Amino acid sequence: MFDFKELFASLKPPPRETLRGIYKGFFVGPGWLRRLASPLLVVTRMGNWRGKDFDPQGNAINLVLRRGQIERRFPMLLVEQVSLIDHKPGLALRYAPSNPLPWPWIVDELRSLQAGLVLGMTMARLGPLQHLALPFVLQSQEGTDGL
Repeated sequence: MFDFKELFASLKPPPRETLRGIYKGFFVGPGWLRRLASPLLVVTRMGNWRGKDFDPQGNAINLVLRRGQIERRFPMLLVEQVSLIDHKPGLALRYAPSNPLPWPWIVDELRSLQAGLVLGMTMARLGPLQHLALPFVLQSQEGTDGL
């Protein structure tokens, strides 16, 4: 997990205007995290998470697979903020306060790996939990087919 924080700190935020459209999501990190991520998301009503959809106005929403169809859940706003990880200026996704718990307390910080490929770090803005950053990758897609 420490390696992902180091990698994240070495990267720059993606240009805000490049985050548009569908991004397929992948859990990365140690095996225990990749195995536990999906079952833990079921408890938070985001089981079968497949990625995110960004609109030109700076809004985003998660994509989940339900009954063979992609559904959009839990809106977010793309914001500029100082990183909780490395204290550098960056981009993050803040979940709308109207989302069910725990999502209003969650923030996804974003850094660019290369064009169309983003490293995200999910953190809870709750005391010591904000130091636990869970990595994921977003890859730009043409549409929702293949999610």
